[in-house]
Amino acid sequence: MSGADDLSGGWDGIFNYPRGRRPNAFTATLRDDGGFLTGETTEPSDGANDSSAVLHAWLEGRREGGIVTFVKSYDDPARAHYTVHYAGSITPDGTEISGHWDIAGRLSGTFIMVRRAGRTEAVERRIAETVR
Repeated sequence: MSGADDLSGGWDGIFNYPRGRRPNAFTATLRDDGGFLTGETTEPSDGANDSSAVLHAWLEGRREGGIVTFVKSYDDPARAHYTVHYAGSITPDGTEISGHWDIAGRLSGTFIMVRRAGRTEAVERRIAETVR
């Protein structure tokens, strides 16, 4: 089994905005159950009102071969009215995902996320303990 066959674990990433806006960093924790993806992200707020705030969101999607798709839904009431759709390619060793994101009719851009080394086992163990 290669790393691309199970994306569970911690990830660090950056998503890029169009029109010269600064990129934004994020962290993600993914759980891959036979290709069904769930997880959560945190990222600094890019808003003018409170740039020190941290935003949280939930992920749900699929991994099929070397392709991953997921939807990000924020728990922030100001952002709860839209979802962000992601589609990307997984490197053969499963350490990187890159592709495009889109908020229908509003914004789109690119993203890249890199798997954190050595953390997959700890995340899997924590998930297994939660399920029991």
